[in-house]
Amino acid sequence: MYSLFFRKEVGLADTLEMHPAESINWRKHKNACPFYRVRWFPGNDLMAGEPMYQVFCLKNTPPVTLEEQDRCMHSKTCCWRLREKQQAAAKDSSSTKETPLPAS
Repeated sequence: MYSLFFRKEVGLADTLEMHPAESINWRKHKNACPFYRVRWFPGNDLMAGEPMYQVFCLKNTPPVTLEEQDRCMHSKTCCWRLREKQQAAAKDSSSTKETPLPAS
């Protein structure tokens, strides 16, 4: 286990020894996005501002706000950000298509 001194010297993101998709320490939440992974820090110091857990996104679209994290936790079949991006692209492509003029 890391000492308190060691954790302050090395950032939490620097402690990745194995990719989260391959490591048993990173868990997939049963109702969350299939690309959402989380690992707990049992020796954390909440009073010092250390997090209780670390989140990793396999699609590199991690939640930034609590609202985004809630959406990740309730997006069981796909990444909500990627879905919104695909829907926006489909909407843009359908709106840019030329519509034929009515015959007169």
